[in-house]
Order: sequence, then structure tokens, then C-alpha cells
Amino acid sequence: MKKTLAIAALAFLPALSPAQAPAADPLAFLGWMKDLAGACWEGKDAQGRVTDRQCYEVQYGRFLRGTIEIGAIDNKPPGFRGDSLFHREPKTGRIAIVLWASNGSVSLSEAVVEGGAIRYLPPKVEGRPESRTSWTRQGADGFRVAREHREGEAWQETLVVNYRRLPK
Repeated sequence: MKKTLAIAALAFLPALSPAQAPAADPLAFLGWMKDLAGACWEGKDAQGRVTDRQCYEVQYGRFLRGTIEIGAIDNKPPGFRGDSLFHREPKTGRIAIVLWASNGSVSLSEAVVEGGAIRYLPPKVEGRPESRTSWTRQGADGFRVAREHREGEAWQETLVVNYRRLPK
């Protein structure tokens, strides 16, 4: 009976094209970001103040799930919590992200791996400077997030947060 149910369940799964077939490492599309899984990370701004806490875990062997909490800053209660799911967009190979949060927002985003950086690409908004967020690895126990905007041909940092791995 169990074998029959398993075979019946498989009939409803879509067939994978060769481009969608699992790679030897199904999380390779994330670059170094896959190494964040299994840990929590605390962010600090340039003044050394804690900005947020992020935790990551692998789900179903092929997705990365992240949670964020912007905690009690200046003795205020946590004001924001969010979850995200990182997956590979099969047509482009880019990192696709679904985000949902305690403020009721739900959004879709994407990122690309460019050398040692992971670049989050927000949609372009008419009349606003082009922006992006760049994540770079800072050794095995850290990473750096920089919000940037374009000035002419150059990117200028407007905010930097450094993250360190928290002990388990």
C-alpha cells in the first residue's frame, strides 16, 4: 500500500527539464551565501550598534531560508521580523527571493553572484538613483552588507553593516 501511494504521489510531480535537474550541489547557485546556513549572524553598524539578527537554514536540501529580526534598539521592542526563501530561478539561473514580514509586506526580489559579491537588485524606480545591496564574505565567521547607489559610473556606499557568526 505504501509503495502504491508513493508511486501515485510521484505522478503529480512535474518532470524536470535538464536545466532544472538537480546539480551535484543544489545550493551552488548561492555562491558563498550557502555557508550561512546552520548559524545566526548579528549585524553592527559603523558605530558598533547592533542592527539586527539573521539566521539561515537549508530547507528540503535545495532552498535557503532566512529570518531577520530588528531587535530592541535604543530600548525599544522588536519592530520588525521577516522571513525569506532563496531559490534558483530556473530560466535565468539567478537567485530569486520571496520575502514576507511582520508588517504585512510580501515582495519578490532577485540577486546575482558576481565574483565574491552577491548583489541584490531592487527594481529601478523612475526619478530615483539606481541602487543595490552588495554582500561580501569576511572570513568564515563574517560578512558585510553595503547599501549602494550609483553616481555616474561609480557605486557609492550609503550604509554598511558587518555581521558576525553568533555562538550556538
